[in-house]
Amino acid sequence: GRREATGLGTVYGLREFLRHKEDAKTAGLSGSLEGKKISIQGFGNVGFWTAKILHNEDQAKIVAIGEWDGTLHNSTGIDIYALEAWKAEKGTIKDFPGCKHTPKGTDSLEVACDILIPAALENQINRDNMHKIKARVIAEAANGPTTTEAEALLLSKGVVILPDIYMNS
Repeated sequence: GRREATGLGTVYGLREFLRHKEDAKTAGLSGSLEGKKISIQGFGNVGFWTAKILHNEDQAKIVAIGEWDGTLHNSTGIDIYALEAWKAEKGTIKDFPGCKHTPKGTDSLEVACDILIPAALENQINRDNMHKIKARVIAEAANGPTTTEAEALLLSKGVVILPDIYMNS
């Protein structure tokens, strides 16, 4: 369970958030994770396990995955098992069938979705892209992915930010 731990903790944090109806309502969400559109920046250990668990156990739709070599997008959902096999064989997510590919991994942060999970590097949500974030909830699976300036703006717009110290503990 060591490899899966942080991804599983992220999923548990999201489940718990949605379990509290009044908190979820502040983000305009209700119910479970089933069918929720999720974008994940990072398909390393944390992002991969988060995506896999959300896909398998919660029937969430992973609509975007961002990596060092770009972003994959499919509004109906990405097959996480097929992507895992593709990346293992090719060493990249680029050219994965059935998805639109854009060259920047940070494009995954700007996808219209219910939940955005930055699971890569710090300071990814910042002055340059904070106005382009379209998620209702940001679940910080990476350490410090949101700058102070971006956090203030997003909170003022009603975006719920589940902090890294909670999400990846």
